[in-house]
Amino acid sequence: MAAVVGVHGIAQQFRGGYQLGTVWFDGLRDGLAVAGYEPMASALTPADVRVAFFGDLFRPPGAKAGGAPPYRSADVELGLERDLLEAWYEATVKQDLSLAPPQQAKGSGRVAAQMMLNRLLRCQTFAGVAQRALIGSLKQVTRFLADSTVKAQVLAKVDAEVDDGTRVVIGHSLGSVVAYEYLCRYRPPSVELLVTLGSPLGIPNLVFDRLTPAPADGLGTWPGGVTSWVNVADRDDIVALRKQLAGLFRPPAGVAAIYDHVVDNGDQPHAIDRYLNARETGSALGHVLS
Repeated sequence: MAAVVGVHGIAQQFRGGYQLGTVWFDGLRDGLAVAGYEPMASALTPADVRVAFFGDLFRPPGAKAGGAPPYRSADVELGLERDLLEAWYEATVKQDLSLAPPQQAKGSGRVAAQMMLNRLLRCQTFAGVAQRALIGSLKQVTRFLADSTVKAQVLAKVDAEVDDGTRVVIGHSLGSVVAYEYLCRYRPPSVELLVTLGSPLGIPNLVFDRLTPAPADGLGTWPGGVTSWVNVADRDDIVALRKQLAGLFRPPAGVAAIYDHVVDNGDQPHAIDRYLNARETGSALGHVLS
């Protein structure tokens, strides 16, 4: 039985659950150790940690490992994809004014989309990411939010890993949205803690207001029966546009509000290993498993 189930983020379609499990297992052990839970870190086994892998649902038929559809800026669809691209771009420019385009480059349609992509690929969050992979990530987010069939398939993948011994669910990036909606829909009774890392859950209109179940009166539904929710965001992680989630989700009576932590992941603000080995993540996990 896995005490901890992780839910990965975007652009993992060419990996697998076992590959990701190794990264998550090592990262969680390091997080526990730095948080003062060295005995627990030493006792943790690979069987205690499972990663719910859904990336294969987004892998194109016949694709080679490491490949991706040759997306171009023209493939960024109007609506949610374009709006999310703009939200990330605007956040990037606020962090680094040097990435703002010259006035004459501003425009609409394909030119503007290409300009935003070019700038995003120069920021720390997406450094080293290919343009086609970034566009593919936009499409993964929008498909999960807008396609009920895809959403059901993804949530079923998570449910296949959660069992009666699962006490913690951790979601990274898009995986935090998946983890949240899974807990809301399936309400597994054994899960006590939700940890969200680099989460876009708080992005208004584009993500928060499209959650299932839908927020009411500006507040989201509390995720199932969890009694603690810890949210960790790097100050420069543009995927986590809103760093503080407390106040967006109403906890039930007797349950504390979300514990928000802002961390510094260095030059890789969205990297999963750096989120997992952070003291704040290890402390949250150690508190529940001790």
